[in-house]
Amino acid sequence: MLQNLVVEYEKVADPRLPACSRKAGKLLETCCTIMDLKGVGISRVSAVYGYLRQASAISQDHYPERLGKLYLINAPWGFSGVWSVVKGFLDPVTVNKIHILGAYYQSELLSQIPKENLPMEFGGICSCDGGCELSDMGPWQEKEWARPPKWERQSAGEQQAATQAPPPDKQEPAPSDESAKLTAQAGVVEQPGMAPA
Repeated sequence: MLQNLVVEYEKVADPRLPACSRKAGKLLETCCTIMDLKGVGISRVSAVYGYLRQASAISQDHYPERLGKLYLINAPWGFSGVWSVVKGFLDPVTVNKIHILGAYYQSELLSQIPKENLPMEFGGICSCDGGCELSDMGPWQEKEWARPPKWERQSAGEQQAATQAPPPDKQEPAPSDESAKLTAQAGVVEQPGMAPA
């Protein structure tokens, strides 16, 4: 789950938030995450807290200010009580972004997320093919708003530069010490990246 979190944070940074910003016509810098605890018994609460502690560390150390809100929905009975103790070990800024909700979470989620973007199982009207939790739908998939991510553009640029370099047998030979002396004696100074006059 932590590896998946990092992959998702990387995708949020580029290309997702830039595409969402282009579509919204304003800068969007944070995301909203929903973690459904349905079926998690009180005996597994320590595993959830362990995950939250590690996820919080990753978020604040490597992706600061990307997390807008984290909703833990369908929290089991007693979860809030244990949470009040555990949150003392987390960064206060991160703690303020985490909201523990029981079974009656729909109105809170709908106040944050438009119903067309909220999956039906959480009270919205979105129903992606194959299920919203496995979907990658969004403005980053729409031709009008999508752009290749920075890492892809850099990789393509490096590949293009490599294909444009002349083969080793066609490159000019390095100047010998003798030709360098002659060039210096003639008063010609060559600087890297500049052609001699």
